[in-house]
Amino acid sequence: MDSNDQQDTGAAFGAVILGGVVSTEPPPRDSPLGRVRAFVAEHGENALRPEHIEAARDGRPLLP
Repeated sequence: MDSNDQQDTGAAFGAVILGGVVSTEPPPRDSPLGRVRAFVAEHGENALRPEHIEAARDGRPLLP
């Protein structure tokens, strides 16, 4: 995060207000976001659909 960048500072502030943290580390591979990123790395962005996001949140497999 660049503390001189208004966008980064605003994102960090918003995260604090919502009880979160802005991280520069990649998400854990078994987290919903980590699973979506792995899916995109394997199948490409164009293969990602809203059903994949829902499946990742629910812990179901992300099928192509």
